Amino acid sequence: MRGTKLLAWRVPPVWTSLQTGEASAPENSKVLPNQKRLIKAAQATLEAVFADVQTGLRETVGVECSLAVGERCSVVLDLPGDTDTEQIARAIDLENVEAWRDADGRVHAGLSPWFSTKDVDQAVLSTVKVIHVLLGIHASDSNEPKSLGQKIFGAVAEVINIQKKIEKR
Repeated sequence: MRGTKLLAWRVPPVWTSLQTGEASAPENSKVLPNQKRLIKAAQATLEAVFADVQTGLRETVGVECSLAVGERCSVVLDLPGDTDTEQIARAIDLENVEAWRDADGRVHAGLSPWFSTKDVDQAVLSTVKVIHVLLGIHASDSNEPKSLGQKIFGAVAEVINIQKKIEKR
């Protein structure tokens, strides 16, 4: 195991109390307004991190995901129905991204608003690697319209395959 494992953000209890309006503070306290601003900024950042991860998964392996904020923050992967989700979760976890399978058999990959851009890349690449190797799927398998990056990647892969066929002859 190399590098530092990326862990899912453990949502602080104040997050829920602030969102439900149950939080209170003495009249002169500046804590509550500051906590509200902090949570709002953390939520916006978490959504931005999720958007980058979502785009990366969609463009490279064609897998959709959703944001889950419970006790821990994660992306929930939308994998094919016959997938061994326990194997996928364990493999992602071994790639230094905290991952688990929930009670419904869905795979969660940890997410945090405190991820750097390098951490976001690691989370995407580790998840993509596992999905590609274990499930053998990638975005070019999809019939949906492709982004410019996917078209370029597909064209390069096609050229390489043609070159290999020519070399074999």
